[in-house]
Amino acid sequence: MRRAAVLTLLATVLAAPLAGCTGEEETADKGRAPVPAEPKRASGTSERLGLDRIATGYVRPTWVGAAPGDEALYVAEQTGRFIRRAGSHDQMIVDLGGETKVGGEQGLLGVAFAPDFARSGRVVLHHSDRDGNTRIIELRIRDGKADPADARVLFTQEQPEENHNGGGLAFGPDGRLYVGLGDGGGAFDPENNAQDVDSRLGKMLAADIDGPGEPRWETVAVGLRNPWRFSFDSALGELWIGDVGQDEIEEVNRVYPEPDEPPKNLGWPAREGATVLDADRLVAGGDLIGPVAEYTHSEGGCSVVGGVVYRGTAIKALRERYIYGDFCSGALWTLRPRPAGQVDQVEREAAQVPQLTHIGTDARGELVFSAASGELYRAVRVP
Repeated sequence: MRRAAVLTLLATVLAAPLAGCTGEEETADKGRAPVPAEPKRASGTSERLGLDRIATGYVRPTWVGAAPGDEALYVAEQTGRFIRRAGSHDQMIVDLGGETKVGGEQGLLGVAFAPDFARSGRVVLHHSDRDGNTRIIELRIRDGKADPADARVLFTQEQPEENHNGGGLAFGPDGRLYVGLGDGGGAFDPENNAQDVDSRLGKMLAADIDGPGEPRWETVAVGLRNPWRFSFDSALGELWIGDVGQDEIEEVNRVYPEPDEPPKNLGWPAREGATVLDADRLVAGGDLIGPVAEYTHSEGGCSVVGGVVYRGTAIKALRERYIYGDFCSGALWTLRPRPAGQVDQVEREAAQVPQLTHIGTDARGELVFSAASGELYRAVRVP
């Protein structure tokens, strides 16, 4: 991992990937796409949003958000509990504690509601099984409960280490379920899993889970270190990934999936952010995608938490900006997406969420945050 002190807080997010860009000579030699633009770094501060603490007392929450057609919030705890929160009332949907290995970067890590949830009650959970391996299951919520005995197993992956297990889930605009997996652990990806096209580790994968039988998983992107959190921009269909770094750099990637093209390559372990570590390890092929934004550990943290493009209405100053943060420092940043895959106006926000684990949205598209210390927050307009 990275630091013992951070591990004691919550290593769920501290397994990080790196993707970056390099000089034109190297790219030409590898026969790859043009070198990505230099990633942006924060050039100022702002106070676009405030925070209201809306709940406390959860046990290391890793996810908070809403389900289609439901005004309530849902909360996942690392220990395996999945909870519906309506107002101030909590209702246990399912407890996977008996089937989940908890500790470090293992536990109940991610949630995604099926687009047809209001009709079907389908929800997908990403957790570590009792052996510490990745297990992704589909459950159906009926009358406020889900029975783990009825779980449909969508995906399993053996994990060689306790860290870099990923954790993110999201349904894309194409209706497929997307899964982010880390490189399997160990410093600097010792087995080069992220660039190994025959390995699922260090990849972004997608599958249509609506059909019968076992889903057919396809690789969307390679070269990831640990994509703890990612999301799709609901308006443009772009995939935003927060990829946790190794020793120095945390990064944000902006990818437009192209099903008929080879998987995009985000560069790890050949690169960390925009920094070349070992160009010879870039072997998987595919268009090289550099980060659109990055920050160093000296600038504000050690474990990026990818966020969302805000399309709510309560905070006008935040409209259409991407917000992301850091687990270790609690820092939040926003940036403005620009055409042709560019960004500008990268600024650090005055608000902070200590031990940030997830940035989600409620039923109205307004921002909510979970913290490993047990709190939930909602973003509010600064007076």
